[in-house]
Amino acid sequence: MREALADSSADPQVLDELATYVVAVNRSLAVLSRAGTPDAQLRSVVRLACATVADTLARTASEGAARG
Repeated sequence: MREALADSSADPQVLDELATYVVAVNRSLAVLSRAGTPDAQLRSVVRLACATVADTLARTASEGAARG
């Protein structure tokens, strides 16, 4: 997962944290799915996780650009 984020200009620590977050969400989705959680709820979690990653990357990129 971390390799997939490698092209980002975000701080390496942020990328490491995001990679851990994505893996944790993925594992949680697997548990929820096995427990019978409806697909609509699982997709909602995925959308929120994707938005969180995208927002974090955008925020860190704009902070980096502001620093010059």
